[in-house]
Amino acid sequence: MVTWARVVLLQDRPRRYELVQAYRIMTTVRPDVYRPRLARALGDLVDGFTPAAPAGAVEALLDEAATALLTWARDLISAKIDVLTEVVTRQRRRRVVDDGPGWDLLAVAVALEEAGRADAALAAVEELIAVERGRRVLPGGRLGIALLHCAGLLERRERSHAAAPLKAEGLRLLSAAGQPRSNAIAAKLTGTPPTARTPKAGRGVPGTHRTPMPSR
Repeated sequence: MVTWARVVLLQDRPRRYELVQAYRIMTTVRPDVYRPRLARALGDLVDGFTPAAPAGAVEALLDEAATALLTWARDLISAKIDVLTEVVTRQRRRRVVDDGPGWDLLAVAVALEEAGRADAALAAVEELIAVERGRRVLPGGRLGIALLHCAGLLERRERSHAAAPLKAEGLRLLSAAGQPRSNAIAAKLTGTPPTARTPKAGRGVPGTHRTPMPSR
């Protein structure tokens, strides 16, 4: 199975569901490397579904993505790696090519706060906000979730005055229609309430398998 997964990962444009399966397999070999990639692939997969996709199947995939990210972040922190430097460097490199959402940093922020490292958690989510603001096309919903989480961190540190404008901007951005389903990964990480959204049209209808299978 590992050989099959490696072959899939060498392809220029693997099918989305095959990429998810490949990353699932590779997390058994290098979880520290492949869990974030699995989460990103799961997000891409559900964003490709049609609006008619079964809600239960979509929810299970989003849960899997959030769990993979948070487990990865907790493991990094427990290993006493310089998590913030490593993940920030990765996110800045990805920002150059607009390579997907920076939920790695959000998961790190959540795990750092759990570990009692509030200053580092705030630094992580502030970097995430900078990453999202620096993209060529502003990802409104993603930025909104990051702003709300940052506001929550500030409020928990009794800095409500600084939190207020971030919360107002975040709520405004999240009120827009057309938010991708994958934003729910971040909502699951942070406890941000889901917002009403109109999913973008996908490119396939999922079936009844554990991983719905849209066309490429």
